[in-house]
Amino acid sequence: MRFEWGTAGLRSLGEQCAVLLVVDVLSFATTVDVTTAAGAHVLPLPYRDDRAGDAASAAGAVLAGDRGGGGYSLSPTSLVSAPAGTLVGLPSPNGATLCSEAAGLGAVVFTGCLRNAAAVAAAAGSAAHNGPVGVIAAGERHTDGSPRFAAEDLLGAGAIISALPVPASARSVEANLAARAYETSDDPARNVRECVSGRELAEWGYRADVELALARNASSTAPRLHAGVFSHH
Repeated sequence: MRFEWGTAGLRSLGEQCAVLLVVDVLSFATTVDVTTAAGAHVLPLPYRDDRAGDAASAAGAVLAGDRGGGGYSLSPTSLVSAPAGTLVGLPSPNGATLCSEAAGLGAVVFTGCLRNAAAVAAAAGSAAHNGPVGVIAAGERHTDGSPRFAAEDLLGAGAIISALPVPASARSVEANLAARAYETSDDPARNVRECVSGRELAEWGYRADVELALARNASSTAPRLHAGVFSHH
């Protein structure tokens, strides 16, 4: 199995892996987890403009808005109680964009986080049928749009890699390092709270989103992409 970062990593692994796991702890994958656990569904959208509204409308989805807008958003707390059967169009520049692109690569696609690491690893291992598995950490972006390393996604990827039914000898060096980063962390929750993304969300008033994301293996949901939509596996 292999571990890569961002769009370049997805393209590198896309044609080589039977299963792709996209990790975006703060906050896309966590939001998908709580939404699908409630019995709702998520349409990942790679843009936040008129095209997102058009795509959501065409699919019969409710388009998520900005955090703090009072409705559904990338804030996972806004979707914890989404009514079963609801289809939510969820734009995000990292996780949703990667999942939208992954949908066209022919692999089985899951999205995972700290909340559902064990469940996603088990489902991915079963779906792979001993074929190659790729884990892609979404990462973050600077204000100018350039990619930014995300410690929370390294730890989330490491948690999933550690739980995958794959011997360490079958992991790439990068995958082993991600797993070790998680396994040797004395306090993953503190690491996520105090990393750049965790501090930003807390400063913006979304500390509850961070705490929701830190509930390691609290969820048994493995969101899998079918026809461009995430549902509970």
